Amino acid sequence: GLRRGRYGEFQTFQHYFKQINLSRIVMADMQKKKAQEVILQQFNKLRQEQRMIAQKVSELKVDESEHKLVLDALNEVKDPNRKCYQLVGGVLVERTVQQVKPNLQNNSSKITSLISSLDKNLEVKAKELMDYKEKHGIKVKGEDAPEKDKKDGAAKPASSGVLVN
Repeated sequence: GLRRGRYGEFQTFQHYFKQINLSRIVMADMQKKKAQEVILQQFNKLRQEQRMIAQKVSELKVDESEHKLVLDALNEVKDPNRKCYQLVGGVLVERTVQQVKPNLQNNSSKITSLISSLDKNLEVKAKELMDYKEKHGIKVKGEDAPEKDKKDGAAKPASSGVLVN
């Protein structure tokens, strides 16, 4: 039946249960938002890791090209006992071409193998990022604009994914 509420409004048991259901829906929405925030944080973390790897690869490629330039210059030197200078830990050290060349070749090969290893890591991270995007329906603004969707003009139903700037 009907009964008068605290503030004079009439309430039924149905009205009371509707309010309980509404509060459950609000709680579910809050939990969903929190889950989306966690998904977004993890996605941004993966993107940041990918950027860091790419930045390191870029730095190492610069180092590799510098080593190559120096090695090319040293290969043109005919006298192996000719003086040259090497910067070691911020200190300029006098050495001979004969002493410096093997160290440079060794460092260059280590840099090349490190670049190769980081390139593989970058590919793995890119795949991990793509899988994560697909799994959670993440759409990045300005990215993933397939041409066929534009041509078809078909409206797709809104997904429950996350939009990232």
